[in-house]
Amino acid sequence: MIAARFKKVFEPTSIGQMQLKNRIVMPPTGTNYAEEGGAIGQRTLDYYEARARGGVGLIIVEGSAPNPQRTISYQASLGDDKLIPRWQKLTDAAHKYNARIAIQIMHSTMENWDGKAVQVGPSPLIVPARVMGISGKPPHELTEEEIAERIGWFASAARRAKEAGFDGVEIHGAHQYLVAAFLSSATNQRKDKYGGSVENKARFLIEIIQAIREEVGPDFPVWVRINAQEWGVEDGITIEETKQVVPLVVAAGAQAIHVSGYGVGSYITTAPIPDTQGFLVPLAEEVKKLTNVPVIAVGRLDLELGERILEEGKADLIAMARRLMADPDLPNKAAEGRLDEVIPCIGCMECIERLAFDERGEGVICVVNPTLGREREYQIKPVRKAKNVVVVGGGPAGLQAAIVAARRGHEVTLLEKDEKLGGQLNIAALPPFKGDISPWINYLVSQVEKAGVAVKLNTDATAEIVIEGNPDAVVIATGGTPAMPDTPGIDKPNVVTAQDVLSGKAGAGQNVVIIGGGMIGCETGHYLAEQGKTVTIIEILKRMASDMLFMTRRRLMDGLRSKKVTLLTSATCEEIKEDSVRVTTAEGKKETIPADTVIIAVDYKANDRLYKALEGKVPEIYCIGDSSQPRRILEATSEGYRTGLAL
Repeated sequence: MIAARFKKVFEPTSIGQMQLKNRIVMPPTGTNYAEEGGAIGQRTLDYYEARARGGVGLIIVEGSAPNPQRTISYQASLGDDKLIPRWQKLTDAAHKYNARIAIQIMHSTMENWDGKAVQVGPSPLIVPARVMGISGKPPHELTEEEIAERIGWFASAARRAKEAGFDGVEIHGAHQYLVAAFLSSATNQRKDKYGGSVENKARFLIEIIQAIREEVGPDFPVWVRINAQEWGVEDGITIEETKQVVPLVVAAGAQAIHVSGYGVGSYITTAPIPDTQGFLVPLAEEVKKLTNVPVIAVGRLDLELGERILEEGKADLIAMARRLMADPDLPNKAAEGRLDEVIPCIGCMECIERLAFDERGEGVICVVNPTLGREREYQIKPVRKAKNVVVVGGGPAGLQAAIVAARRGHEVTLLEKDEKLGGQLNIAALPPFKGDISPWINYLVSQVEKAGVAVKLNTDATAEIVIEGNPDAVVIATGGTPAMPDTPGIDKPNVVTAQDVLSGKAGAGQNVVIIGGGMIGCETGHYLAEQGKTVTIIEILKRMASDMLFMTRRRLMDGLRSKKVTLLTSATCEEIKEDSVRVTTAEGKKETIPADTVIIAVDYKANDRLYKALEGKVPEIYCIGDSSQPRRILEATSEGYRTGLAL
């Protein structure tokens, strides 16, 4: 059944002389797991080995610096021969599972000059660029001699990759890194042989390929990742230019084309291009028409869409980054007919955003997969002695704790006060852009059942009920409760909470005022505006949704503006009346805003009453998730998983 459903996905193929067992590619995705000096350690080895063990056909290791000088903090490096033995351990680990493994060579545009971070480029222009690897100052314009030096860096890095046992190398010529900067008129306005015509702008990339070929020989697989198009960037790359570049790079020795783009999805520009499933596939299809070398498609793909892409001849391989981060075993599970066991990516962008702003070097993380980057530390091992465990609360923290504890061999009972599991996830899945949460809820519920957890719904647990179960350990995951401000009129009948509106427990009139412009308030406003309501959001801070990271916040703000939602920042709600609210604006003016419904979306407070009632009355007790401290889904799932391991 699965063989027929994903016949093309699991069909063998090749890139040059590199044979692949299937057409699933793990594309290069930064992790920030590298150690000082760009060396990789056990954490990186475990991360990639898990994906090789999971059945992927080709792993392309994250963009690694080609030069001895580090280009991005925590970036892996191929810039020194002394790093080769560490890389050899990684390639050996991947080959154990018959996975092929390549590495991407990436120059970020940032270099370390005598301890100072300096941005370099083809021209001294400030343009829209990716968050990672920019300084905000005009870059140093590389001389022809400096260009030649960097070409040598790429060639030496490729030679080290081959010596370390890699099966191929990918040149990062996409997004807004150095090679892409040469290819784009937005960043390349040179007048010499490296600027002007399409052929001249491509010269840097062509000479890199040629130099690599001289180092590694004609048979070692070498290919490029390119922006087939740039959106929202003045004078950016067009698909017509790409059609001229592709034959040039293939003639120079590139044996595959990995088709990406800039100004979409995870790349920060003003482009109104949504991060939707398969959004880059049309570009791959255009490139596929130009060449006989394999084309790798990327852009929020899953196996179902990937199968169609391959069947229709739009690409030869499909790349999935976030889905393999969410579940490294996705290929094996699909091949074995266990699709219901695949952990679904919810498209929250937390992995990319946390990486972009990873000042502490914690590395990439995943909301739905707490084991990401902790594969060794978070292994589920059988317990020596099974305990009777009671988990109170069926939200993300409680579900994770129950699943992990039961998988380890404990007898677990889960008490949930509502009629279904999921907790606040059921509400979080309702606003626009949040629909991908629903499959994850279904996955968690199914895993609770598979793990053998005894679930008792519609059970409002008290200390007496919990103690009656004679538990050896209790996990309190009762979540948080909405905080209510002391605004005059807060007790009016037209005042409700955001949670009650989203869950359907309370309705909303035509004119809605939301007090609180954090993530919850803004998402609720977007949800109601989609229904045609007239919405005003009042936020006391200077910035709406200040508790959100850049990319998801920008998407939400764009949605609110498109729906004509009124956003009042640095404003205070002075009084709530039967049909209006009185507000002091940022300018100090007093305004009265009509309001049929006033929605409170200020904050949460911990619901730890049951925890306090049980302290000292049970042998072992934990308080996790929002019941301990209101935070985000990420912290809830991670804390739940760790608690399951600790029991």
